[in-house]
Amino acid sequence: MRRARILGLWLLAARACANACDDGECEQPDATGLVQVTRKAKANANEAAPTTPDFGPNVIVLEPGVASSAIEDRLQSLYEQYISWDEDAQFGDHRTAILLKPGEHQVDVNLWYYSGVHGLGVSPEDVIVKPGLRGEGLRVEQQPPSYPGGPLLPNTNTFWRTIENVHVAQGKLDFFVSQAAPLRSVKVDGNLHLSAGGSDWTSGGALMNSDVSGSIVTGTQQQWYTRGTLMRPYDHPAGQGSYACISCVDRESGLPFYDSWNFEQHQPDQTWHSGLTYMGAPEVFAEKPYIFFQEGQYKLRIPEVLEKHAGPDWQSGSTVGFDKVFVTKAKTTAAQINTAIAAGKHIVFTPAVYYLDEPIVVNHPNTVLLGLGFATLIPQKLPIFIGRGVIEVGNVDGVRLAGVFVQAGPMDSPDFSKAVGALVRWGKPEEPYAGTKSNPGFIYDFIARVGGPDHEPSGVGNMLEIHNGWVIGDNLWLWKADHCVSNSGALCIPQRYVNHCLVVNAENVHMYGLMAEHANDDIVVWNGEKGKTFFFQSEFKYTQGEVSKPWTWQKVPHAVSYRVNAVDHEAVAFGIYAVVLAEWADDDKTPMANVWMQGGFSAIAVKDTSTYRYGFKDISTLNWNGAWPVESRINCKAWAGSTGSCLDSGVATPR
Repeated sequence: MRRARILGLWLLAARACANACDDGECEQPDATGLVQVTRKAKANANEAAPTTPDFGPNVIVLEPGVASSAIEDRLQSLYEQYISWDEDAQFGDHRTAILLKPGEHQVDVNLWYYSGVHGLGVSPEDVIVKPGLRGEGLRVEQQPPSYPGGPLLPNTNTFWRTIENVHVAQGKLDFFVSQAAPLRSVKVDGNLHLSAGGSDWTSGGALMNSDVSGSIVTGTQQQWYTRGTLMRPYDHPAGQGSYACISCVDRESGLPFYDSWNFEQHQPDQTWHSGLTYMGAPEVFAEKPYIFFQEGQYKLRIPEVLEKHAGPDWQSGSTVGFDKVFVTKAKTTAAQINTAIAAGKHIVFTPAVYYLDEPIVVNHPNTVLLGLGFATLIPQKLPIFIGRGVIEVGNVDGVRLAGVFVQAGPMDSPDFSKAVGALVRWGKPEEPYAGTKSNPGFIYDFIARVGGPDHEPSGVGNMLEIHNGWVIGDNLWLWKADHCVSNSGALCIPQRYVNHCLVVNAENVHMYGLMAEHANDDIVVWNGEKGKTFFFQSEFKYTQGEVSKPWTWQKVPHAVSYRVNAVDHEAVAFGIYAVVLAEWADDDKTPMANVWMQGGFSAIAVKDTSTYRYGFKDISTLNWNGAWPVESRINCKAWAGSTGSCLDSGVATPR
């Protein structure tokens, strides 16, 4: 009788849950007949108390103090599960953000794929991190062996992890990373080590808005981008790319570093590879928005636009309560996001993979779209995306896209008439908009990816298109995958299609820390005047595709890494590489077609010779193997359309 009564109560509770939750996702009552809080109820609770957001299951919020053994074990378990180069780790759907509330934390975190540590202070000094129970602290170490007892692996694939807005007070910070692994708004006591040295090899990376009391030990880093940081000088020039520092301050003198290059003096022919570049403060800049916790409430800080500001900025800006912020969940739809944007709300994407059924459209000025834990947006294969952007920003000022990862969806063949137009389209191609210098658009820590996790062909027309003026980028990695789930080494099957990584069609677009790789046509196409790129890393694609499937190739007779169809352009600290000859896929069974271009590659192409002679400084172009055929390597450092000839043939070959 009691059992029947309990069952009756359970059924009544279940009906109540079903009636109260119209999306069919209510949690079921437990065995005692007590109904757990439903997702609908949680949503209503958030509406009633918007300053206490529900960040979902992939966010770990830690109170200050010594992390318990249970927390340490959980963090170590996540590391062990998601650190390897295999499919489930490097290309899995897991996403994690660790939020540290203000105070002193004693915790050990060795970051894994798609993980980030974010301090919740107003400034980095509000969240102090020291070693926890294991005595290891916060770090990214050298990649562990692929099998027990094997050698440590290089960190060339150490992507998709971040540390932000904390004071690392543990004597040093090891941060052995490559691209898409930003270190932002941190205070480091002691040295910052960017590689393990020796057998390690790293291809990073980005440090921004920070303070390092010791030395920055670059080690084997191929290149590195730093901006707005109080630091000591780099320890040596880069061997292949460049170590660049934009708007940095020498902690010995307290003064900004002296500019390596002076564009106002109009000095020609400074395109040799110096490997070390210091440049002054940007004309205008604002730091990345972030979440902080104060007086029991979560808030969003939107830093101020500053002119010619050198060094870090940890104080400026306005504060927005979370009643003005829409926090997404894994099943949040694009329509819900668009409704929130139209209502004037900012968007925080919690860590998850979002499969969108329509573009996200931003037509409201000053909107912030902030991603946590490498939140990833993927368009579904639907007609609504053909020719459009996954994210579309209209002709409005002050939009800030921060920490968002956009990935291409399925694409059957190199027929771009049926493809998604762009992963991000900033502005309207048919309606040019000059933008506003006092309130630019900003793109921070942006990742675009074509291929990698896919078991079927994928693609997009272009990764990033910018049609509005006064848009500023800070640490972008635009990557067509050169290794995938089926081929973890140097090659990918199936095909990945993309015309260009970046297309700029507006004036006054500035890129600080731009990394773009493997597009099938020109990697970067710059059509707007008064453009700037300070620090650029790029690599040509490796192969055309499978020999047996020539109909899948995207045939391009001639392509370059960086094409400028404007005259007024500044470009500093470039590293452009070719790794193009590969005859077999990793299984040694699938013949691959070598990349072939008429006359070989040109690293850079300019419309007018003066653009290259006066506008380009510290440029490295390099073939990793000089034995490749002429048609499969870089033969010209810079080509001029006005003369139809090679301006500069200074291409290096290290081996």
